Parts: sequence; structure tokens; C-alpha cells
Amino acid sequence: MIAGLLGLAVAGYAVAWLLQLQSFSRAEDAVSTASARVTAGAALAHLAALVAFGVAHRTMPLAGFGPTAATLSLVTVMALLVLTRRAEGALAGLFALPPIIALAGAAIVAGLEPPQSVSGLRGALFIFHVATVLLGYAILLVGSVAAAMYLLQFRALKQKEFGNVFRSFPSLETLDRTSAIALAVGLSVLTVGLVAGWSFTISAGRSLVLTDADVAFGLLTWAVYGAAIAVRYTPGGRGERAAGMTVFAFVASATAFALLRAISTTPELFL
Repeated sequence: MIAGLLGLAVAGYAVAWLLQLQSFSRAEDAVSTASARVTAGAALAHLAALVAFGVAHRTMPLAGFGPTAATLSLVTVMALLVLTRRAEGALAGLFALPPIIALAGAAIVAGLEPPQSVSGLRGALFIFHVATVLLGYAILLVGSVAAAMYLLQFRALKQKEFGNVFRSFPSLETLDRTSAIALAVGLSVLTVGLVAGWSFTISAGRSLVLTDADVAFGLLTWAVYGAAIAVRYTPGGRGERAAGMTVFAFVASATAFALLRAISTTPELFL
């Protein structure tokens, strides 16, 4: 039942993405609105899957790759829906939905079961740590989407290509502002989550191991997005340069995720 509900959500996200693609190719606002509604419907099925997980296993889906990936994908969908309520975010799903589909699909393939040992992975501080880290990742992804749209819009204007990108995407100023706000908020939330994780580790009587896959991924993500924000405050760092660095931060973070998943000795636990 859990996998079936999540599979239904993935199918809904795929339909929503196709509608986004149609909206972009035809520059039709009505299609974009339909995509947002389909995404919202799929998100309800996604939420039902996580609720069913909690009822079946009597634990929140915050430990183990499958459950955590399913939770992260839902949090990202919620961030996307908040963005798409504004006109400038109408086509954000064109870029955000593929990683959401990939994460939710990977959760189904990996299995929606809690890890064999969840001792110590409980308590308010642990829940707060995981929730803030996942929210931080989701908001940073939204900022990366806005940056990617900025680069495409900048290229279209620079080459005087007044086609679908020019007609459908928001202005450069709006995209730059959206990316800047998302990165600042996302990195702040991620910082709080990482500090909470450090506090949880210490309170549990364990030492912080920087080579641990989860720790390494969190710190690397914080570092590359921190660098993306820092670029904005260097001479000539705004605009195209800032957007390019933000997209690079996403690529670096996603690549690190894939590599750490591949080499992790406990891939069932690593997000």
C-alpha cells in the first residue's frame, strides 16, 4: 500500500512535468495551472504514503534511505508548490520535478522500510535535526532552479532569442532575487539542522565523524552553497556569475550524493 501510494504520486509528478513542458512549449498559463493542481494532488498521495508508513512502522520516515528520500522529495514538492503560487514560479517544476521524481522513485526501489536498527535514532532533537536538514536541502534546490532559469533567460536576452524562454520565464531581476532569498534561507535552515545534528551526536555519547557519509554530504553541501552566496558579495559577483555558481553548487552536491551513496558502507542508512 505504501509503495503503491508513492508510485501513484510519482506518476502524478510525471504527468505534471509533461504539462509543464506543454505549458513552456505553447506558453499557455492554463496548462501551467493544471500542472500545479496535478502536482498538489500527487503531493496528497505522497503524504498519504508517509502517513501509512508511520502507522505501519510506528516511526516517522526520517531514518533509512528509502523513507528519508521519500520525505525529502515531499518536502521539496511543498517548497515547489509555495513557489508556484507566485507567477514567477509557474514553470519552476520544469526543473524541480525531475529530481523529485528521481528521489521518490529511488525510495520505492530502495524499499520503504525503516532500518533494522533504529536505536538512538529517536527523540525530539533527532526529529528536529532531520527535519531542518531536509527543509534546508529542499529550499536550496528551489534556489538552484531559479538560478538555472536565470541563466537560460540571460542567454536568451543576450542572443536576442525572444522565444519561449523569453515569453515564459520571469525577469532576470525576479529570478536573481528568488535565488538569493532561497539560498540565504536554505543555508540558514541547513546550518541550524547541522548544529542540531552535532548536538544530537554529542548528547548520544558519540563523537562526530567527519568521514561519515551523512556528515560529509551535509558539510559539503553547506560549503558549496556557502561559496555560492559568498560570490554574490565579490565585485561583479551578482547576476550571471552568481547564478552559474549556484548551479555549480547543485551539480557538486548531487555528484557528491551519488558518489557517497556508492561508497557508503551503510547505504541503507545514508540519505
